[in-house]
Amino acid sequence: MSSLDMALQRALAVRLNLQISLSQLPIIEEWMDIHLDRWLEHNPMPTEMPDGEQVSYLAMLGSDLRRVWWGAWGHPGGFVPKMADYFKLCNIAKSDAAVLDAIGEQLEPKLVGSWIAVWGGKVVTGWHFWDPHPWPVVESMFGTHEAKFQIKKLVEDYKVDHIDRFAQAIGDAPYSELEIAMPGTEVEEQVHALNAAFLRLTGAPLAEPLFERFSAVTQPQFSLAVRIRGGAIVRVGAIAPGIAMDDITRLCADAKVGVDEKLPRIVKALGEGIARVEYGRAGDKAGVDVYLEPGDQAAGAPPMPAAPSSSSAN
Repeated sequence: MSSLDMALQRALAVRLNLQISLSQLPIIEEWMDIHLDRWLEHNPMPTEMPDGEQVSYLAMLGSDLRRVWWGAWGHPGGFVPKMADYFKLCNIAKSDAAVLDAIGEQLEPKLVGSWIAVWGGKVVTGWHFWDPHPWPVVESMFGTHEAKFQIKKLVEDYKVDHIDRFAQAIGDAPYSELEIAMPGTEVEEQVHALNAAFLRLTGAPLAEPLFERFSAVTQPQFSLAVRIRGGAIVRVGAIAPGIAMDDITRLCADAKVGVDEKLPRIVKALGEGIARVEYGRAGDKAGVDVYLEPGDQAAGAPPMPAAPSSSSAN
């Protein structure tokens, strides 16, 4: 089998596994399937990527299985034509399309893609860039509002010169999201920086058990996600490198958020290891999200059982 055939086989397996996982999520209502399938169909296959470059996928599950997010990205040469077709089918507003065009021209991203999510009974979609960009260029894209000043001060105080990810939702009440790597080369330094950022941006530090749990992580790969809507910061996330499922369960207990009993089984069946974990705070609400790289059904993972006959109440 050629490398291209193997890449095609894997791409199809990833899509199928993502689709199969939906049957285990009570939040997915029947009408949402067409939106999720449409998104999957509008990611490029290996034959559509320049020089056979890979498409990167990431899937997120809320610990209580009340949130799901899928994202894909790669070389603009493969993604931009497919994204254009996808957003047309989404009836993208001219204003949203203009924002994408303008930011694309300013940042000239090397890694671009789209994402789709379900939470709160709604399907949300948008686009993202997954390569670093200088903060001064990103700053120039924002208007004058409180959120920009808060982030600008944080970036200056932390001596951060770039952002690692930029995401934008389209449609009603769209939001922007930035990801900023925490300064320092040691876990302790980065967790202290995260704690200070939470205090500054949300008015409260990380709870002591959360602080201790993060401090016990062995890899210094922490970052901060900041979501902006209407000129205000509406959500702040602490992103940690992937940790074991048992540690995620303990993290959820520390954060006082629920864990659905099906989460470990779905994570094992859907992915090839946990890539990152995020504790997020939006006002008085908090949650823990588990991110994984979807793949073939993991070796040794139990097959996902058939969907329950009754659908969908949360």
